[in-house]
Amino acid sequence: MPEFVAAIDLGTTGIKACVFRDDGALVGNAYQEISIRFPEPGLVEQDAAEIWETTGEVVKRALEAASLKASGLKAVGVASQRSSIMAWNDRGEPLSPLIGWQDTRTRERCAELMGEGFYITPMMAASKAEWIIKDLEGRGLRDGARLGTPDSWLAAKLCGVHVTDHSNASSTGLYDHFQAGWDQALMGALGLEADLLPEIVDSSTVVGTTDGDALGAELPLAAMVADQQASLFGLRCTDEQRAKVSYGTSASVNMATGPQVSVGGPGTFPLVAWSVGGERTYCIEGQVITAGAAVQWLRDGLGVVKELSEVEALASAGVDEGVWVIPAFQGLGTPAAKPEARAVIGGLSGGTRAADIARAMIDGVAHRIADAAESVWEARSAPPDSVRADGGASVNDLLLQRQADLLGIPVERSSVSDGGALGAAMMAGLATRVWADAAELDGLWKCERTFAPRLSEDERLERRAVWKQRLQKVIDSDL
Repeated sequence: MPEFVAAIDLGTTGIKACVFRDDGALVGNAYQEISIRFPEPGLVEQDAAEIWETTGEVVKRALEAASLKASGLKAVGVASQRSSIMAWNDRGEPLSPLIGWQDTRTRERCAELMGEGFYITPMMAASKAEWIIKDLEGRGLRDGARLGTPDSWLAAKLCGVHVTDHSNASSTGLYDHFQAGWDQALMGALGLEADLLPEIVDSSTVVGTTDGDALGAELPLAAMVADQQASLFGLRCTDEQRAKVSYGTSASVNMATGPQVSVGGPGTFPLVAWSVGGERTYCIEGQVITAGAAVQWLRDGLGVVKELSEVEALASAGVDEGVWVIPAFQGLGTPAAKPEARAVIGGLSGGTRAADIARAMIDGVAHRIADAAESVWEARSAPPDSVRADGGASVNDLLLQRQADLLGIPVERSSVSDGGALGAAMMAGLATRVWADAAELDGLWKCERTFAPRLSEDERLERRAVWKQRLQKVIDSDL
């Protein structure tokens, strides 16, 4: 009889639930968007109660799509957006909104901390944790409060436990890589006590049993892992021979580097990729702050398409020269972090059409990912053999072809677009013996299509050089 594992992928713009059979087949899934609030410029918040309610709804719908009852699942795993943070009490009631990773309310405080020798950026959860605690103290709600990232919140609601895993913890800015735990010096600087933060556990381990009313059955919660690292695991990019890029609201380029912390080029940072059996595997990450969100702007901001599925056809009709776009709608990430940067469209003329702008937008996203990838590659002597791709925008053939052209190496599109859910399911299955070991997982990932580079190396380098000149002007400007 086949066995089944479910995964919950709590993203920035929506929540997905997936049910996988033990041969790796996706047999049922459901997705629902969640709202994002922008109370003031630079502030990004989400409703924790909505996240919880939506989680239950999408799991129910995914099980229906799989023609399966919750009791038919072997285990559940969770992949989640990283470095967003919130507070709740011991009754599981939210004490704050979920403050999103894009939120920059603590930018000035981060500058102070950097001056004190701590590497903290506004995109990390560390300074936001301090902000939340000070806000709770001002409201008399500090006693008994718990802090955590979205995975911790779900674990608390599902099982009543206060835990996170090493991959999520390492993304907060509060993690000490050398002690494999919370950074005591930084916690002291921020005024955070140990009782506020969750226990750090393996990514693949049973942390508790879900309440029967939460998902419809008592099930082992057997994996908790950050979404980008979960994708790296799910796409089986477990060594330096291949890397992955995930095309979501933002984009992330990740490459596993083994059991030791490694350093990449400018704007990259080391993270724990996952922890299995008490052994940590590290990765290097480069971030592109605006990726899928840039394509969504063509629909929501410019109004040139009604559905995102129309973007590829529109862009394919555009001219591959003249117009160019640097899609920094929410700032720049790797290689030169500049959160205050904004998008630029250049090369416009009286003959510019919507299709030309759409084409340039696709190219701009591919160039930005190439920027991040090249910085990640500096951790090794040469680019990897291939890049594997997942995420919502990976269905766009034009985007992946341009990506292969600009990277100069093949891009392999995953047959499962949500590699994060696949990775979380694999880890949950490992912990509950659905799969005996990691080697058994390698045959579960499948490539749907490979995009080979079409540009000559000289042409690729020429295009990259022109792009870098334009990007540098944005980096150097006050825009």
